[in-house]
Amino acid sequence: MIKRIILAIVSGALLALAFPPFDMGFIAWFGYVPILYALDDKDGGRLKGLITGFVFGLSFFLGTVYWVIHSMYYYGGVPYLTSTLVMLLLVAYLSVYPAIFGLVFSLTARQDKVLRLVALPALWVALEYARGYLFTGLPWVLTGYTQASYIPVIQIADTTGVWGVSFLVLIVNMAVLYNIEYLLKKTRSLPLRESAIALALLVSVVSYGFMRTRQVDDETRLWSTMRVGIAQGSIDQSLKWDPSYQRATIDIYRDLSLSAGKMGASLIVWPEAAIPFYFEPDKIRDGLIGDISRETGSFILTGSPSYSYNPTADRIDYFNSAFLLSPAGESIGKYDKVHLVPFGEYVPLKKILPFVKKLTAGIGDYSEGPGPVPINFEGGSIGTLVCFESIFPELAAGSVRNGATVLVNITNDAWFGTTSAPYQHFQMSIFRAVENKVFVLRSANTGISGVIDPVGRVRQKTGLFKRDFIVDTVGLKRGAPTFYSMRGDVFAFGCMGMAALFTISAVTTRRK
Repeated sequence: MIKRIILAIVSGALLALAFPPFDMGFIAWFGYVPILYALDDKDGGRLKGLITGFVFGLSFFLGTVYWVIHSMYYYGGVPYLTSTLVMLLLVAYLSVYPAIFGLVFSLTARQDKVLRLVALPALWVALEYARGYLFTGLPWVLTGYTQASYIPVIQIADTTGVWGVSFLVLIVNMAVLYNIEYLLKKTRSLPLRESAIALALLVSVVSYGFMRTRQVDDETRLWSTMRVGIAQGSIDQSLKWDPSYQRATIDIYRDLSLSAGKMGASLIVWPEAAIPFYFEPDKIRDGLIGDISRETGSFILTGSPSYSYNPTADRIDYFNSAFLLSPAGESIGKYDKVHLVPFGEYVPLKKILPFVKKLTAGIGDYSEGPGPVPINFEGGSIGTLVCFESIFPELAAGSVRNGATVLVNITNDAWFGTTSAPYQHFQMSIFRAVENKVFVLRSANTGISGVIDPVGRVRQKTGLFKRDFIVDTVGLKRGAPTFYSMRGDVFAFGCMGMAALFTISAVTTRRK
């Protein structure tokens, strides 16, 4: 059992290195082999499989989501010990998913190898997908994201989503496992069929990637273009809501916007909650921010808290919003955040747990917006993703399906400090561009801001905690949406169905 535990820890540590800031994505192609080898024991037993998978999860998630401590302690005002305990509880919960994988893997040790080659990666995808939805969802550090730097590999995401890339990486790891077992004389037969299937799939995906990249590059040359600017104010979180610092904040964005405007930007993007007070259209139009729109002669998309009266419930509803201002300073469009951060923007199960409070100070719970509704203007249609909405593929796809010609992610990310989280968060935006074959603009208060093209190339990006701006020319999508934009997570659903049938079959066979 000790050998199993060591292999699980090694595998978890290797996979953590495949993600930013280390960003050694090539490790993912063999990083799962130690844990798979530990699990592939015909006499291992279900409990050992469960424990081995859980230990892998602890090793992996400790190395990738440790930043939760930083966010809670420095910005949530939660004591360090409590923050650590909460992070450990989160890691333990996330580790349940690989534990289930380990359990099922152990149950199927005597099943046909070709069947396992396909079904076990499908099970992994099914568990990643479930993690993205259960208990509000946290689809963070999914396996497919490790390949964000390898452009030909990730183009398949416009059909399968990030889930297809996860599947590919796992099937290659399974093939490597079979070959290692043969070399170590753990099995007698050379895994020719399994290796051929994995190699054929890999070659097919990469070939599709090269072809699709050329095709999309040719298409984007025909799109109408727009000069865009992205402002990164780098406002310290401790000053962000200080009333005495409001004027300084606006002046910072004024200077950045004027610089972008001088370089021809007709749309300038500010980060989430860049306006440090409630958005009231008349006051904005006639105030300092309206002046900035008029001075630059540009559209400005900015984040701001907002509120409205709800006559049905007879209450004031608060929203984390994005507003589009015209060059005249008029508010011409609004998007209200749909997927709120639990314990940060609202308290789940508030009626059951009335003693639980939000980690962030300020107003009460935010309300959800109506859905992924793009903001239309004369230049095109903006699909807005506020903060960690960019980690939920279905929201970006919904915006494009509803007519968005460009995706914009506005976020704060100051909560993360200089941990790995800002790098991981930025990496996920690359897949939103590829899945929908659309330009993605990203404005983050403290970084990382950037411009990503429809095949996932990062054209420009800023550093962390650096006051900066970007100006670039981007295309506005035209033509039919991608399969993923229209049909969503069909591939993931297929993996869930296959995994369910495979697991039921394995349990039934084992009982017999």
